[in-house]
Amino acid sequence: MKLQVKRVRFGDCAVLEGRRSRLIVDCGGSSQAPDGSLSARDFAYAAIAAQVDDLLPTHILISHLHPNHYRGFLALGENCPPLFRTGAQVGTAYLPWTLLGGKAALAPAFARLYLAAPPRTLAHGLARELLELLARLEEEAEELRPVQAGDVLPLDGQKLEVLWPRTETALSRLPLSGGQSFLEADGPMEELCRAALAGAPLGGELLEVAAKLEEALAAYFLLLHGEALAAPARRGALSRLNELRAQADRLRHTLWGEELRPPYPPWLQPLSAFAQRQAALLEDALDTCGVVLQWRDKVLLPGDSPAPVLELLQSEGRFHPRYAVVKLPCHGTEGCHFPAIPPADRYILSNGGYRRFPVEGAVLEGLAQASPDCAFLCTDAHLRPAEDCRYACREGRCHPACVPIIDSQAVIPL
Repeated sequence: MKLQVKRVRFGDCAVLEGRRSRLIVDCGGSSQAPDGSLSARDFAYAAIAAQVDDLLPTHILISHLHPNHYRGFLALGENCPPLFRTGAQVGTAYLPWTLLGGKAALAPAFARLYLAAPPRTLAHGLARELLELLARLEEEAEELRPVQAGDVLPLDGQKLEVLWPRTETALSRLPLSGGQSFLEADGPMEELCRAALAGAPLGGELLEVAAKLEEALAAYFLLLHGEALAAPARRGALSRLNELRAQADRLRHTLWGEELRPPYPPWLQPLSAFAQRQAALLEDALDTCGVVLQWRDKVLLPGDSPAPVLELLQSEGRFHPRYAVVKLPCHGTEGCHFPAIPPADRYILSNGGYRRFPVEGAVLEGLAQASPDCAFLCTDAHLRPAEDCRYACREGRCHPACVPIIDSQAVIPL
């Protein structure tokens, strides 16, 4: 088995590959190609395109539903000529488990954002790109399978262990950045959304479509978490979801137009304010429900799991004392809670080209102190260190443990 670390700038993409099959863990980014020749989506997909198109069976795992972790997968199937297609491009697509008590706990928040968020914003993209992802995976994956703690993913005769999510704990017990659990913080959001929609032009029609869109998305998520035999019904639910999405898009176009940008007129400002609040809450919840995957003491891939998740797993003794490779959550930014990250020989630092979220110097220093002989495999932050790494900005050089990845990928035998 070997691990390939792909360079996708501010995003994540790693490939576990054996002799008979491979698993691509995430493929996305928030940065376009350095020369501007490719969008963020196409730039991320270019990192895996050759492997998706070869003969080795390929599976994918999306650690959590932030677009900068799956955006590249939106290009699956686009470059394959119809005459050469023999079926789906990938085998199983693994997704985070999101059901709570038999209900699609996150569907209402996604539906609200789709209706309420202004166009061309990260808030609307969070919902829009999810719907695009589900449609793409239905076409290009042989099987869709949500996973949760306790599941085992087979790969090339090996067993990959899913340590997280435990949805009940993630959504109803663990505190998010505001100090409340997701269910506590999300409780008032439905009424806030209704008030914001009702006060906008076309408010009555927006409220009607919002209810239908939420119902359709919840129905799809329930089928997604069902048996594989539910696939035909799931595709029917997706078709209904796409019909409602088209209705929503027509209303949104009338409401926002093509060129409307901040500052928004007074009657749309409540929608914008609500969308920002809902998006921040949903982003935290998606991190908390993300997949944490490990293979023995070789590899730990924690997605962007926040501190409470990592601390809980650490306190339960779920981590090995030391790993060969650990991917740093949150791209090594200040959201990367290093005291809860286990010691490792190598840390994957996937960052670069997105100056809003540079590598945090304290993270590097803390991890290097805990693991004095470790190395940081830096994908792209070393290209613009003064902008993309606070340690380099402060010290005028990269961290002594930094190992810049110069080629298109780093290959680590395991």
